[in-house]
Amino acid sequence: MTSPRRTALLAALKLADLGVVVAAFVVALCSEIPGAQSWSEVLAMRIEVRNVLFMAAYLGYWHLVLLGFGLYRSHRLAPISREWRDLLSAVLLAATPLFVLSRFFRFEYADARFFVNFSLFAFVGLATERRLFRVFARTMRRHGRNLRNAIVVGLDEEALEMASRLARRADLGYRIVEVLETTPAAEPTRLLERLARVVARNPIDEVFVAAPLDAGQPLIRGVLALCEEQGITVRLVSSIADLTLARAQVDEIDGRPVITVFTGPPDSPLLAVKRLIDITVSLTALILLAPVFAIIALAIRLDSPGPVFFVQRRVGLGGRQFNFYKFRTMVEDAERLQPALEHLNEADGPVFKIRDDPRVTRVGRWVRRASLDELPQLINVLKGDMSLVGPRPLPLRDVARMDVPAHRRRFSVKPGITCLWQIQGREPRFEDWIRTDMAYIDNWSLGLDFKILARTIPAVLSGRGAY
Repeated sequence: MTSPRRTALLAALKLADLGVVVAAFVVALCSEIPGAQSWSEVLAMRIEVRNVLFMAAYLGYWHLVLLGFGLYRSHRLAPISREWRDLLSAVLLAATPLFVLSRFFRFEYADARFFVNFSLFAFVGLATERRLFRVFARTMRRHGRNLRNAIVVGLDEEALEMASRLARRADLGYRIVEVLETTPAAEPTRLLERLARVVARNPIDEVFVAAPLDAGQPLIRGVLALCEEQGITVRLVSSIADLTLARAQVDEIDGRPVITVFTGPPDSPLLAVKRLIDITVSLTALILLAPVFAIIALAIRLDSPGPVFFVQRRVGLGGRQFNFYKFRTMVEDAERLQPALEHLNEADGPVFKIRDDPRVTRVGRWVRRASLDELPQLINVLKGDMSLVGPRPLPLRDVARMDVPAHRRRFSVKPGITCLWQIQGREPRFEDWIRTDMAYIDNWSLGLDFKILARTIPAVLSGRGAY
């Protein structure tokens, strides 16, 4: 889960970007209107509802374009030239529809000169605003805010040198959790075991591997395999081995190339669309289903003592924990009673499920059968902890019992309300569950999400596997 501070900073950056775009539009418009002496004259012009709606949609399009070019990703290690190059491409792509559609919407001032001025003002404004934002973000990191947990692994002095570079560059915002070093002659097995233990004990965002390509191959391959299967980002300060599932991109630190290896869907405009769909659908559903929420809440309160919502810590993107919401369907102290029921568990693997759980209340049984207990997860979707579609988030108890490291790769994407497992029977076979989650991660597309959402409705209505 993204930290609240980082979420707030990203929200501020997105709003500032849209503000700059609006300002650039007004400035370009002032330069085009004959006889306009000030902004007040432009703002005093008659504004049609059609134009307001168009501008709102156009700003939404700008937001998607900026997202699609990765301009809200972390640029801690990227050179500023790359950000400005991507920003210029995004500005040109976002400004073009305004010029093309000007005739249709009768924007008489949106000629070629307006297009050039608007693009120039938008680029300069966004570049300046983002440069100021980067300075602010680096200042925050120097003061210990918005840090990422990192492990440095390397041969001989390479690991210490890399850790020293990161320590000197406090503005990059890395908290070194551990420095693991070995020698070229030593077998990497022991070091990899130490790395696995550190990863199991701490939430780790990135692992830096500092090793020469020739002597470091056994170590590099081992670290890549361990981190790739668990969905942890790897940054290699060397050449790279062949990858099976992960992808790579090149960043840099002080001019030295750093190869970044990551799993899960790559950042793309499609992921921006996925998030836009999540926000739109969850917000709309929460508004429309408010009466249903009220009825269920009243029934729960009348049926048994305790809160309306069941709130539980679960594990999401990157192994981060978040508060997971459901309607309460069990007695108030259900979690305390679970250890006494472990012998009745009908699911294999680390998960816990009982078809006729004695802790379920009368209303809870009806709510579960209709899968209405899942509705509060729309709040998690709106907050960004979850998506509409993605691997189901697991409780801390189940994650602690996962004994296959490769299963942790499910944490490389956001968890969801529904996924392939929900539409394929929802039976408690953990290996099949994990297999479908991996298939979703490796084959993700918007089309697959829509297919899963469409098939979820009949699966819910049939009640298959609803415990």
